[in-house]
Amino acid sequence: MSHRDDLQGMLGRLDTEVGTGLRDNPDPDAFWPTFATLSNTVLEAAGPEHFDWVSSEISAMLARYGIPVPEA
Repeated sequence: MSHRDDLQGMLGRLDTEVGTGLRDNPDPDAFWPTFATLSNTVLEAAGPEHFDWVSSEISAMLARYGIPVPEA
């Protein structure tokens, strides 16, 4: 299994967590801290080689759930 396959699996688990988290607690104030922790784990695992791809996948995931990304 390649590193990218591992990252795809991590992204799949993150997607599941996002769906479950939104269903169980739709409050954005509760969502963002949990999401940040989970997504940072995937981004750190990506390293520089896959960072842009993982970041793009996470942005697409948020868009699928209709979650606007807050301004930095």
